[in-house]
Amino acid sequence: MYELQLVNHDNNRLSSAPQALNLRIRPSGAADRERLKACFGALSPESRRMRFFASKHTLSDAELDLFSGADGWDHIAVVAVRLDNQGRETETLGFARCIRLSPGGDSAEFSITVADAAHGQGVGTAMSRQLVELARAAGIRHLRFEVLVENTPMRKLALAIGGKPERTGDGIVEYDCELLPPADLHRGLPWFANPHQLLGAYGDLWLASLDRGLNAARTAQQRFAHWLDASTGHPGLTPSGLEALTTHAADRKPTL
Repeated sequence: MYELQLVNHDNNRLSSAPQALNLRIRPSGAADRERLKACFGALSPESRRMRFFASKHTLSDAELDLFSGADGWDHIAVVAVRLDNQGRETETLGFARCIRLSPGGDSAEFSITVADAAHGQGVGTAMSRQLVELARAAGIRHLRFEVLVENTPMRKLALAIGGKPERTGDGIVEYDCELLPPADLHRGLPWFANPHQLLGAYGDLWLASLDRGLNAARTAQQRFAHWLDASTGHPGLTPSGLEALTTHAADRKPTL
């Protein structure tokens, strides 16, 4: 389960006066069906129009089945819920999801709904960033979504997660957000600014130092063995053998 304790949202640039929140963002599935209904029911008519591009009064059973049917692969969804002082989940603040355009494909349709009471508090950004990480880990490389031109908060969110406008028409902007594979996140950076290459360089140095240290230890062991041979007159005597020999000598009682 992914938990996020949000103190402020200065880095999302969506709110000039961020508010403190205590919330959890976690994967969503069939158990959240009633939360879906309640969240939709609490949306204002304008929020529903922005989300569905038309006036919408209810979610059908088929839509509830679809939205609550996330499998974590072809359909990935997260839900944001407020926590009380004991860490228990209370009201639902929103949902974000992506559904592959074809099973196992690398492109998915992205959508998000934020409760009216949570607008402008960074909840949408937090959910989107978590969803992006889950989608990237599942091999999704493009998130595609459409936004009404007048939906300024959603257009800001699209830019915040790396979306690029591809087409505008009929009052709708279409965005494509490219998700680089984890190994390519630092592509194009010089080696000293690329964490993977920098760690690799340190790793090479460490291995080289380790190799030198092992060679020095082997050399010291060999020289010590030669020294023992010369000092004790027992060729091939090991340190443990020397200890045993010394102990035996110490234990011998002097004879009169």
